[in-house]
Amino acid sequence: MSLIKSFAILALVALAAGSVQKSKPMKKFQPEVAPQISVREACGDQYATGTGGSIISPNYPNGYANGESCGWFLTAENGNKIAVVVHDLQTEAGYDVLTILDGITGESPVLLELSGEASNLAVLSTQPSIFVGFTADSSINAPGFNCSWSQVNPQDSLELFGL
Repeated sequence: MSLIKSFAILALVALAAGSVQKSKPMKKFQPEVAPQISVREACGDQYATGTGGSIISPNYPNGYANGESCGWFLTAENGNKIAVVVHDLQTEAGYDVLTILDGITGESPVLLELSGEASNLAVLSTQPSIFVGFTADSSINAPGFNCSWSQVNPQDSLELFGL
């Protein structure tokens, strides 16, 4: 079974189980192209180039702040693709949204948009760079989310990143 087909099956199983709520976009992300720097630590702008790492909402699992807005610009090395695994997501359903774009511009297609509760979902980019964004409204907050990302050679199998 191909890597992309496996990701599609994982997403469909989660959607069928009712554990993922596809939300209405709160606002369109308008990130600029990410510069090639190693890491800049700030919730509003985090840039990472490399082989992988963590993407965790502020104060997870003790709850993110109302009105939070975070962005992660990720770039794999050597032209590899990027796999993002959502280990745990607990947000206010329909209002606080995690969005993964297949690219790092505001015009990039949406790979995954999650709100509510989800776990053990994976998505694979079609290119070496992606944008992960999180926005929360100004009312109810929740524990947040815990994700990891890895660069993936498209020829490799799911076992390389735990699936």
